[in-house]
This record gives sequence, structure tokens and C-alpha cells, in this order.
Amino acid sequence: MDTQAPRTSLPPDRLRALEEALEVRFDNPDVLLRALVHSSAKDATLPCNERMEFLGDSVLGLVVSEHLYHLFPDFPEGELSSIKSVVVSATSLAACAKTLNLGEFVILGKGILQKKAIPDSVLANALEATIAAIYMDRGLESARVFVLRILRPRIEEVLKDQHAKNWKSLLQQHTQKEMACVPLYRVVGETGPDHEKSFEVSVEVAGKTYGPGGGKTKKDAEQQAARIAFEAIGTPNAGQAATQ
Repeated sequence: MDTQAPRTSLPPDRLRALEEALEVRFDNPDVLLRALVHSSAKDATLPCNERMEFLGDSVLGLVVSEHLYHLFPDFPEGELSSIKSVVVSATSLAACAKTLNLGEFVILGKGILQKKAIPDSVLANALEATIAAIYMDRGLESARVFVLRILRPRIEEVLKDQHAKNWKSLLQQHTQKEMACVPLYRVVGETGPDHEKSFEVSVEVAGKTYGPGGGKTKKDAEQQAARIAFEAIGTPNAGQAATQ
């Protein structure tokens, strides 16, 4: 990538190379081009991809939700939400973008180009915008095929329980993506002698406190508090677990 001057467009051969990486052929390649423009590179003739990112996020959520709904007919809402939260997290999307080498095609301004590596948030947003481009140009079915192809390994990983029970990780990924904040944990109680202590921990998210969660260690108590918060935030009418 040229680190001296920002790209203002992509030549046709580069767009075709990206189409091959995506395994999608566009009727209107300009739609794909618009999905690649970061806000740092926008100008009067080249709008940024933020609106497409908004649309792509919704298409992504629909496809993944529908897939999980049919794949796991016996799973309750909370468990489906847990899986989805990991699958569509910024970390997950950035990893997919790197697999596709999407960073080689994103159009960036000078400020971003001066960084040693493109931030994961930029890659994740570009992938969401690319999903929108596929939806706009090829329709929902093509978008569904693309999304499930790139995310199926992630879904399988979650099902292997590598992440599904890490409530702190799930909560942080959800709050960063959906609420633009991070959880804050506090020890609110300790009982028992030093060799057999029990801890109580609460967690604050966006001004609301959830818990407390209990455990023999602070880490265990934090996990329980995170579970209470995650289930309350992701489940309707469960907000009763929160206190001001």
C-alpha cells in the first residue's frame, strides 16, 4: 500500500481482484467502490462508507440471527444472543476482513495511512459496508451466502465452547459494539476466613449496576456478574436485574 499519498479510487483491475477475493461478481462495481471509502478519504465526489456500514450491520444481523434461529431450534433467546454477540463482534469481523485481505483495498486518508496497521475497527466497518454493497447489487440471497461463508468457521468455534461461557468477553464485545462503553467491575463484598473467602462483585454498564455475582475467587464473581448483566441487557424485561 502506498503510504505517501492517499488512494482516491481503485482501478478496474483492483476492483476485479477484490471481486475474486469476495467470490462475488458485481453488476455495478461502483457500489463496491463506495463501500471501501473510509471517512478520512471522503470528498465531494467520493462519499464515505458510513451509511453503507449502517445498512450492512442490519443485513449481517438478520442473516446471522435467521441462521442461528433455524440451526438451534431448542436454544433460548439468551443463548442465541450469546452466540451472535461473539460471531458479529468487531474482533470477529476484523479477522474475516484480514482473511479476505480487505485492507489492501480500503481507501484511506493520510492520517490512517501513517499508522503501521489499519485499525481493526476500520476493517470491521469496511466489511459491514461490503456486505451492504453485495446486498444492494446482488440481493439478499447473495449477501446471505457471502456472510455465512465467511462466518461459518466463527460459529463453529463458538459452538466448541471456546468463547460461549466467557461472560466477561461476551459482555465487553456487546457493550463496545452496541453501547460504545466498557464494563466496570467492583468488589462489593467479601466473606469468610482468608483461606476460604467468597467474593461478591457488581458490574456497571452505561450508568447501571448489575449483580452482584458471587464466587470463590474475584474472577469467578466477575464472570457471574457479567452473566447477569449480559442476560439483562440482551433479554427483554430482564432489566430488573439492574439498579441505578
